[in-house]
Amino acid sequence: MLATGFVVLLLSTLFQGSFGICFKKYQPFSWEAFWALFSIIGVLLMPHVWAAIAIGPEYMGYLLSTSPSDLFFGALAGFFWGISSIWYSRAIDYIGVSLVTGINLGLSNLLGSLVPMAILGTWPSPSVLALILVGQAVLMVGVVVLSKAGFMKRSVTEEASGHASEDAGTKKSSLFMVGFVMALASGAGSAALNIGSSATTAPVAVATGAGVPAIWATLLQWCVVMFGGFIANFCYALYKLIKNKTFSDYTKPGCGKAYGKVLLTAFVWFAALGIYGFATSLLGELGPVIGWIMFNGLALIIANLWGFRDGEWRGFDKARNVALVGNAIIIIALVILGISNGM
Repeated sequence: MLATGFVVLLLSTLFQGSFGICFKKYQPFSWEAFWALFSIIGVLLMPHVWAAIAIGPEYMGYLLSTSPSDLFFGALAGFFWGISSIWYSRAIDYIGVSLVTGINLGLSNLLGSLVPMAILGTWPSPSVLALILVGQAVLMVGVVVLSKAGFMKRSVTEEASGHASEDAGTKKSSLFMVGFVMALASGAGSAALNIGSSATTAPVAVATGAGVPAIWATLLQWCVVMFGGFIANFCYALYKLIKNKTFSDYTKPGCGKAYGKVLLTAFVWFAALGIYGFATSLLGELGPVIGWIMFNGLALIIANLWGFRDGEWRGFDKARNVALVGNAIIIIALVILGISNGM
């Protein structure tokens, strides 16, 4: 069961590490046109589609039979995640997939693993807890090294544009810092996903009590959490559509490709979370803790591979080498965490 859980977790990280690249090159849509559709299809509808397929149409009955007070915290956590996801997508435009994902997942790991441990009351033995904390510390070192690579890349860019106007250089530096701060904020908010899903156990208990296998019942958590996330994401995107008067993006020449990009992004994005939920049910009582750390760590490596392939580090040899060192450190951290989960 444990080995199967790790295989399923690996599959989820392939999706998690890949969806960030989908947030690039969605023209002729503006950001808000893309994000409004993604909010409807990916955040609101996709969790229900998966639940209906895996559990059956009765899945909604399990949700409706749960007390609203038992669902409120999960939806609230999703709302906070929704705000952070907006910052995440905008930060990618400013500083790239590799660096944003590194910062985001690093902070998400710290909060998204330790808080669920407290919520679920699944405190491991002192030796296992110590090893988890060591793995976390090593992982954060890897994230810091990746962040250092990003700053090195920025320095090279600024030096190369030294002949440009001072105003242009100042603007570019300012945009980098805006993206960096957004990435930090999105990392803190991303932890709310795992916190919210870990706390939304009531509908899962109702479903499993009715005979639904636990591996499928976990999908109900995402229906609750993502409802809150949808409200934050869609309302902001709608506000931007109205403010910028960009509803016409939906009928621009060549928009068919953008519609396809929305559908692909929605599927890849929720596939990561849905399959992650399956993995946590297979990894034992520490699944939401160890699973979340490894989920983010492996996804970070995959996201960086996409960043390398997309040319984000082309021409930045020294920074790229530092980024590779950061990825190597993260791999070491994941080995430590894998050992802790098997103790």
